Amino acid sequence: MALPAGELSANLLAAQERLAQLQAKSRAERLAQGAPVDRIGHGRTPSLTPSPLQPLPSLPAHLGWDSAAVTAVARQADHAPKPQSCIGYRDIGILEDSPNIPIPIFISPYSHSATNAIKLYPDIAAGMFQWELTAAGRIWLLLRHLDCNGRGWLDVAEVRAQLTGKESPWRVCGWRQLRNLLAEGDGVFWVRGDGRVWLRSTTNVAAALQVPHLALLPVALPVSVLTLPIGQVRAHLYAAFHSSRAGKTPAGQPAAPIARDTIANHTNVIPRTQRRYEKAARVHASRNFAIGGKASESALEEAAWQHGQATFRLNDKKGIQGKTNQGYIAWQLPNSYTGPHRLQPKGQQKRINQALSDLFMQGMTGNGQGRMEKRFYGHGRAAAQAYNRGVTQDIYWPAGRGENGRAHIWHCLAAPNTPARK
Repeated sequence: MALPAGELSANLLAAQERLAQLQAKSRAERLAQGAPVDRIGHGRTPSLTPSPLQPLPSLPAHLGWDSAAVTAVARQADHAPKPQSCIGYRDIGILEDSPNIPIPIFISPYSHSATNAIKLYPDIAAGMFQWELTAAGRIWLLLRHLDCNGRGWLDVAEVRAQLTGKESPWRVCGWRQLRNLLAEGDGVFWVRGDGRVWLRSTTNVAAALQVPHLALLPVALPVSVLTLPIGQVRAHLYAAFHSSRAGKTPAGQPAAPIARDTIANHTNVIPRTQRRYEKAARVHASRNFAIGGKASESALEEAAWQHGQATFRLNDKKGIQGKTNQGYIAWQLPNSYTGPHRLQPKGQQKRINQALSDLFMQGMTGNGQGRMEKRFYGHGRAAAQAYNRGVTQDIYWPAGRGENGRAHIWHCLAAPNTPARK
């Protein structure tokens, strides 16, 4: 016979009363013997630090949620201290199935960890170089990281303590220099008022630096880099350009060659300084060579007119390109570069670019130059399709590495109205 909802059977009530008597008797005996008294019914002893993530053991049929024993265990687990974390709790099921994963603990937002990284847009870094605001830009990136709550502002006293305190892991300069940097970046990276530093958004900073479009993908810049000497910081701001370019290249293919002058146009860093930054930030450079048609005096002369001193005669002793000991025209291409940073997701890059297009007047967002024609392709099919659409310059696609494995070889498809090289 079914009982009405909310009513308990006489047997269940008797069992609960009997269980309470046994618990009281057991507790009195253990108190008399001086033994621990934290024993719960049926001889089970809970762990010293019970975890709410552990499932309750299976109970006999005559016990349920109205049992005093079960209630005691549930209350004890509910009052157990819970770990705190600024990132929230992990999924309980995941932790339960993976006992080796530690429970998250509280992490200070100012903890000095090399694994922390901040998103950096290489185009904004280039704007910092253009206006010579790399030192103030470093402060802006640090403050964005320190603002872990996303308020958009920090107290000046807090900024001073974090960036100038002798014991602070984020110390980068003294208070006098910080005052100068705050004044230098005012209106570009932040706005000061009421004892606070109000951080400007990525869109507003790009607009203030006159960056009309974020063309390159963002990279992950380790926050620990921002606490290094300013020369090292500038080296990594520059290297972000190469990291973004190389990160878009499919695996197994070399990054497209790029000339020093072209890099200078994109990054606002002169070639001599580029080499110094590449060494400091450990940017890897790879040489590239292109192989043309069979060598002849007229072809070598024409190639010398186009490529200058980079042209030379290649003797194919092993017959890799054709007949053994056949001579070919070859010339050196600009280097390819691989940066030390990994790519970050686009995130709000499209929205930022839309906002920038609204901020800049049409016709004033560029530098007065047309879009550059693409010259390097990942494979021959893409190069042939581009050639059929019409090109004005030679186009290239990779042919593999050289014998020493340190240089990349490229095929060349000559533009129309120029001597054929293939």
